[in-house]
Amino acid sequence: MDLLHIASLRNGPDGDPKSPRAANFDESKVSANIKLPDPLLLSDGKRVAMPQLWWDQRRLEIFELFNREIYGRVPKETPGVKWEIVSTTNETVAGIPVVTKKLVGHVDNSSYPLITVDIQLTLSTPAKATGPVPVMMEFGLSAEALEAIKKRLSEAQLQALFGDGPKWQEEVARMGWGYATLIPATVQADNGAGLTEGIIGLVNKGQPRKLDDWGALRAWAWGASRALDYFETDKAVDAKQVGIEGLSRYGKAALVTMAYDPRFAIGFIGSSGAGGAKIWRRNFGEQVENVASTSEYHWMAGNFLQYAGPLTVNDLPVDQHELIALCAPRPVFISSGSQQVEGGWVDAKGMFLGGVGAGPVYKLLGKRDLGSTEFPPIETALIDGDIAFRQHTGGHTTGPNWPTFLTWASRYIKCPALAEPLATTHEVALTFDDLPVHGSLPPGMTRLDIANSIIHSLQAVHAPQVYGFVNAQGLQTEPASAPFLKLWRDAGFPLGNHTFSHMDLDANPVERFEEDLLANEPTLNDAMGNNDWRWLRFPFLHEGDTSEKHRAINEFLAGHGYKVAEVTVSFGDYAYNEPYARCLAKNNQQGIEKLKQGYVDGAALSLQQSVADAELLYGRDIRHIMLLHVGSFQTVMLPSLLELLHQRGFHLITLPEAASDPAYSMHPDLPSKYDGTFLDKSLASRHVAPVHNPPLSLAWLEEVCR
Repeated sequence: MDLLHIASLRNGPDGDPKSPRAANFDESKVSANIKLPDPLLLSDGKRVAMPQLWWDQRRLEIFELFNREIYGRVPKETPGVKWEIVSTTNETVAGIPVVTKKLVGHVDNSSYPLITVDIQLTLSTPAKATGPVPVMMEFGLSAEALEAIKKRLSEAQLQALFGDGPKWQEEVARMGWGYATLIPATVQADNGAGLTEGIIGLVNKGQPRKLDDWGALRAWAWGASRALDYFETDKAVDAKQVGIEGLSRYGKAALVTMAYDPRFAIGFIGSSGAGGAKIWRRNFGEQVENVASTSEYHWMAGNFLQYAGPLTVNDLPVDQHELIALCAPRPVFISSGSQQVEGGWVDAKGMFLGGVGAGPVYKLLGKRDLGSTEFPPIETALIDGDIAFRQHTGGHTTGPNWPTFLTWASRYIKCPALAEPLATTHEVALTFDDLPVHGSLPPGMTRLDIANSIIHSLQAVHAPQVYGFVNAQGLQTEPASAPFLKLWRDAGFPLGNHTFSHMDLDANPVERFEEDLLANEPTLNDAMGNNDWRWLRFPFLHEGDTSEKHRAINEFLAGHGYKVAEVTVSFGDYAYNEPYARCLAKNNQQGIEKLKQGYVDGAALSLQQSVADAELLYGRDIRHIMLLHVGSFQTVMLPSLLELLHQRGFHLITLPEAASDPAYSMHPDLPSKYDGTFLDKSLASRHVAPVHNPPLSLAWLEEVCR
């Protein structure tokens, strides 16, 4: 501060809402007239209209401003690093054999032996890969630090911090990629006192920094680059396909790494807040004054402190959208938790706006921006562009966003096959519509016969909880069907909402549809109690014939705590019930056999089509949801369908498990007619033709047993 001739700094806002200096977490108090520096305007006022001008001039101008005023300069000459493999271990992660190397990067300290820097790094790669593999590297904590954290926190706190899903390393291993963890604190200490130690202290020979010297964020990024140097020598690693991930302060470091080292192929930036992806000029959550405080100033250059003293945030010559722009044209995924769980300190919307502001540079370079300037609803993934964003419902963790990130990243990152490929398995949740009354009954058959038959078939294969979607009007039209719902619940199967009267949203006003949906709730509440019944299956798979109607019903559902039970596999099983009843009445066994063969063929074709369409859309198969009905023909065909699923490698899962697939967070955007399966809508929204298969026609059923 003496070098800046500053006597004192302004105090930053307090995270305690009861404090007189409480930080703002109210969006209505944020200025609507934030003016950001234009990333495509040269310092002389000339507009950047061609990519070459960006590369030759404007990009260098922005780097200079970040170097001088924000993060500091890395010295022109830094010590070399000699990597030593300390140990090599064969392990199994998510059922996949991997080789894990523990490494230490010994930084040359011959110029100042009083300071020693040994960088800790671990690298795991698939043992049976046929070639070099992509690697995701995270800025992480040491095993000792993790154990210390676990001892201090409760189970609930640990879950909020780390999530309760698979570890990210397991998810990456299943992709056939490698993974690595760099311990930043072994490069540079995370405190102000450490500035005369670590790599910064070593280069400065134990002396204090100059005003534009690098801070810890640049030092950590330097350490990541030295790890990438090693990867370039390891034959197990495809060094041109290495990504970087970090959370919180390490999210800031990951973004700095992406901006300053173009060798990194992709970035996963978690809850990075101020100094990361968040716009400085937004008065929400953490502010300039907080980052300039005694607990965080060491991250930045000394010059940065003046913006919490005589200067203000509006005097900053850059803002963080320009740091994201420096990553262009490489893909960057911005991640956040919910304000309710994570808190507003990191400012999810501010990070989103950082991505928005970088968009013009990506477009100039022939890439796609975020695709929206409107902050999306929580858990809505914006991943059609080369900048991506998703806010999950959890806490201060990237955990819930790893599946979405990997789905998006697989568009860019490719890996070799395994020498012994993993067994191909698919997953599908079975769901049944129209409980308790669907279609006409053949002579001598009751609704309860159908219920018992379906339940017994599902129990025979140990099916997990299978949702049945209820139209309570059936209880009025056929009072004798009332025990159906009790049989279903006694079997341990849950119920969901299919509207009271099986109402078609496309053919009715939204208000009337909402009333019909609510009229179904007393029956569900009586049957399900405190269990989760707030799942809606749209009748006819009609989610609105206009975008306005679709948006209105989704807002209503969100306000009432509903989730939509999407469908990816549907082969018109409902259409077999009427011809089956005709064939029974005529005792036409030949007709029944024809129906059986058509049912199995239709199901097989639908499964094949759904897997192919998912691969086309997402580069992988997804967790599927199959639509079935509680009709009379199911009593005959459900065992055959279950056997078909087994033969085709489909493992049965629950609806909530299927819905957790990140594909379902990518809501199709259509101008009208939100109809059909989830895959149908997704293909239409992307203007992609489905994988060609003969069309599934049901017209022939009209002629059977006539």
